[in-house]
Amino acid sequence: MIQHSFLLAAIFYLLSFCGAIAGKKHISGILLIAGLLANGYSIAIRYWLTFPMLPLYQSPFFLPFFMGLFPLKAMGNAHHSESNILLLISLMAWAALFFPNDHYLPFIQFKTIFSHLFFLFGVIARAFFILSGLQAYQCIRKKETDETALQQLREVRQSVIWGYLFWTISVFCGAIWSYLGWGSPVVWEDPAITTAMATWLYYSLYLHLHLISFVNAKNRPFFAVIGACWVIAFNYLPDMGKFMLPNIFMVKNYI
Repeated sequence: MIQHSFLLAAIFYLLSFCGAIAGKKHISGILLIAGLLANGYSIAIRYWLTFPMLPLYQSPFFLPFFMGLFPLKAMGNAHHSESNILLLISLMAWAALFFPNDHYLPFIQFKTIFSHLFFLFGVIARAFFILSGLQAYQCIRKKETDETALQQLREVRQSVIWGYLFWTISVFCGAIWSYLGWGSPVVWEDPAITTAMATWLYYSLYLHLHLISFVNAKNRPFFAVIGACWVIAFNYLPDMGKFMLPNIFMVKNYI
């Protein structure tokens, strides 16, 4: 049921994107909601079967769900291009389906609420960071009026602030979890920890760009795009596995 429901979500996301580029916003919205329901069911069952252990490397299945909540608001704004978000959601869903990470046996240290908060808040933060990159890309690509451009810059900063908030909570929950499980708040030998700290430091710098005289408001979207690319490269792709054909596509399962 997990794979079937997630495959259904991926199909709905793709159809929603097709509806958006065809100008059928209402149909696209309905298909998006259907995809979110299927995706939500899939991750709920996935979590139910592993709880209280933690599906740490399952974030690629969770990220399209949180990313999918953003276009619902974007569809009501004329200056947004929700098709870009829907395209990315669709690509992420299909990538998660065909590039799942290896299965592993969870440790006993995962049995704490802080490990789950570290995971969930981290996924939500990635969604906001990637959204800010898409919004910034639209600012760079389109030449809007001063008022519209200013509004877009505010939305980029707002997305970064929300992402930074959730990422900070995730990092601190991870530190508490690490201390409870391994006796140290930071395990520097873990690449996931070092890249998470690097991401936190990068967005800390981003939120203080207004204090740097040679970086004006028009240049800030470039830093948001770079940050989103960093998050995808170092906080999202490492959770992907090698190519694997899902069992639901195996003919022998139906013979």
